[in-house]
Amino acid sequence: MRIPIALLVLIGVVSIVGCGEDEEAATPTAPLGSPTSLASPAASGTARPTGTVVPATPVGTAEAIPSGKIAFSSRRDGNGEIYLLSREGEQNISNGPTEDMESSLSPDGKKIVFASDRDGTSRIYVVNVDGSGLVKLTSDAAGDLSPRWSPDGKQIAFSRTGSLYVMDSEGANVRQITEAESEASAPPCKAGAFLGGWSPDGKRLTFYAASATRGLGQICTVGSDGSDLTVVASEPPTYHVEPSWSPDGEWIVYRFIDKGASPTPEDDNHEIYIVKPDGASRTNLTNHPATDIEPSWSPDGKWIVFSSDRGGNFDLYIMKPDGSDLKRLTTDPAKDSDPSWGP
Repeated sequence: MRIPIALLVLIGVVSIVGCGEDEEAATPTAPLGSPTSLASPAASGTARPTGTVVPATPVGTAEAIPSGKIAFSSRRDGNGEIYLLSREGEQNISNGPTEDMESSLSPDGKKIVFASDRDGTSRIYVVNVDGSGLVKLTSDAAGDLSPRWSPDGKQIAFSRTGSLYVMDSEGANVRQITEAESEASAPPCKAGAFLGGWSPDGKRLTFYAASATRGLGQICTVGSDGSDLTVVASEPPTYHVEPSWSPDGEWIVYRFIDKGASPTPEDDNHEIYIVKPDGASRTNLTNHPATDIEPSWSPDGKWIVFSSDRGGNFDLYIMKPDGSDLKRLTTDPAKDSDPSWGP
């Protein structure tokens, strides 16, 4: 596996995203969700070929997923794979030999876009939800991460060397909408950018910009044409990362890393917050000593799915947008993370 040095220099964000696990603490130069951050010794688990459905095992509730399906990353097969969770069970969709990660379900629920280093560098792929029809959309030598569908399914936004790009859903018409500046001196929202997702009207993108040398991460939004760059959350001056826009456009959910007086990233407190797109009404939803990461909304806006190690290892949980009615969706010795909810 090869990650370009330029990508690591621009977006090396390890202390932003320390997840309290040995596997991620061992890779201090990689951002959350990068191929390096997942390239750890194989976790325990039995290989499951594409098409094999394993019954889901909800914990603490008789129901599994309230509606639709959730794509997520898991190491239960020994390397990073894209799984699909529905009421029928859990299915390995990508089934590749290397690292598949950072999936996003299409608005119609028929396709999954994800990043993979299966040809040596992280690039963007799309596949049908049954695992068929795999297509590589990008082939730039720099490496691509964080693909996200537009609400109408006609475009895909993604990150490349810390800058944001948008392309047609078939991979054509690639255009740059932001340009990363040196993370050591960049103004707010100008350091290496990691995509969070689109506003429901398709006019704006939310992302986080990070400066590891200054210990900062900001939640930002920008027009899908690159205009009107806006800071949403930057205070207190620590790490605000992994934003996701609510389906009604009223809220952005994200992870806040409260460094406090902790000496190492592993001791930081990682919480799920929501905030208005104008920066108002910032609220802690989880308020728990566990590491809570990577929140995303259900299509109807009634639930937030996230990954947490509160059960002893990272599994998927859901809660209402006010933090109530917490439910655990998966239970596996391997790490389940980076969920994306679709119809």
